[in-house]
Amino acid sequence: MAAYLMGIDEGTTGCKACLFTEKGELVASSAREYPSYYPHPGWVEQKIEEIRDCVFSACKETIEKSKVDPKDILGISHSNQGITMVLLDENEKPVMENTIGWQDLRYVDMLPELESELDLEEYWKLSGMKFGTYNIPVLRWLQKNRPEVWKKVRRICSHQDYFLRQYGAEGFYIDEGCTNFLSMARVEDNEWDKRLMDVYHVKEDMLPKVCHTPGTVVGHVTETVAEKTGLPVGCKVCLGGLDTNCNSLGAGAKDAGTQVLIMGTAGVSLLVAEKKTFDPNGRITVRSNPGLGNWQFYIMTNTGASAFRWFRDEICAMEVATGNLMGVDPYDIITATASNSKPGANGVTALTCMQGSHTRKKNEKARGTFLGINLGTKKADIAEAILEGICFEMKDIFAMNEELSGNIKNIRLCGGVTKSPLWCQMFADILQRPVELTAVSELGCLGAAMCAGVGAGLYSNVSEAIEKCVFVSKTYEPIPENVEAYQKAFRRWEYCYKIANDQLYQ
Repeated sequence: MAAYLMGIDEGTTGCKACLFTEKGELVASSAREYPSYYPHPGWVEQKIEEIRDCVFSACKETIEKSKVDPKDILGISHSNQGITMVLLDENEKPVMENTIGWQDLRYVDMLPELESELDLEEYWKLSGMKFGTYNIPVLRWLQKNRPEVWKKVRRICSHQDYFLRQYGAEGFYIDEGCTNFLSMARVEDNEWDKRLMDVYHVKEDMLPKVCHTPGTVVGHVTETVAEKTGLPVGCKVCLGGLDTNCNSLGAGAKDAGTQVLIMGTAGVSLLVAEKKTFDPNGRITVRSNPGLGNWQFYIMTNTGASAFRWFRDEICAMEVATGNLMGVDPYDIITATASNSKPGANGVTALTCMQGSHTRKKNEKARGTFLGINLGTKKADIAEAILEGICFEMKDIFAMNEELSGNIKNIRLCGGVTKSPLWCQMFADILQRPVELTAVSELGCLGAAMCAGVGAGLYSNVSEAIEKCVFVSKTYEPIPENVEAYQKAFRRWEYCYKIANDQLYQ
């Protein structure tokens, strides 16, 4: 009998549903985009029902496109955007019309007050991250500014446990990665810690049950969900993971020294390490590598490819219209335009930290900026500068991981960037290191499907799933003549970044 696995990657700006064989071969896929809302400067919100409907319809379309017998789909698992919380009432309904997104900055108002209450060193050692690394203090913001909303809250969900419940989970279950991002668990064992929960005035019965094994079966698809998704009734609903964890699984990041660069809405540098090591400067989060017995050094930018999406949506209306008319991805048109510039973007520098910055010195007030534009500047230069600016931020956080570990053996790139040879080559040139791509580009979906395969009994664990499903398909080597030009542009970017974030955006 044929065996298939469904992996859902529910990201910040859109979702993908991919159906795979047990060997990790992509059979069919569908994608949807959904909006974020910005009701106030620095605030980012979404509607969870909009996301859920997109996830379900993408899943159904994928199965229809695949032409497979739904009865042969043995399991489904979920990769989800991190940090974002869904707050539910006693009837498991959202207490707010919109959920507060992970990029939302209103929590910053609470930091001085909270820092005066805490032993910051103890918090760091307990959680594996510096206080304020993620926006969980938004819970205290709600308690202070929206007490009528907080009063209704009976359950705090990550998107992992929320969506598993939607598929048919028999309760609320969370993976280690999402547990870590909720900032209320010990880094040592990924269990909820009363001292950390007390910081946010949260009780343990408001939180999901932590599951430590990727692929744990937590329920089965119901008739109602089967109608909406096309999945078979009784299909196993399996514990998946945070999007970055599923991407790292899909990239095969199981051995120490493997560096994964994930270009999603955020830009993420994730390094597998043998030992737990705390960054003395507090820039890097230490967390477990679920199911693999080692550790991850994790650092991110608030805006990665989302800065490129902003450029597409707000500046490139002509490219979008042309793409729709020709049946071509507008991003391909934009990167083709960028290829008419040259390394260094003819002197244009883009700071792409449009929703705060995590590089070097954490600064939630940082904003995006273009510098070096003159009357001879072309649109190609602006497009090139946007791509370079995103790469430079990634180079910066990559260097932090390298500084802490000193042992990077190979670099794997994932996310939408892998569809652009120009951008992939740019990463190799800017990092001055070979950059590997894997055979499957939709790594979040593949990682989730691998978890489903563990739950369905096709693999004994995620390590075996990696051995069967992950293969390097292409390597980009640095081009020497480009390296020098990008190094010069990077030094310019460093100077601009320092001036803007130390003096302008404070």
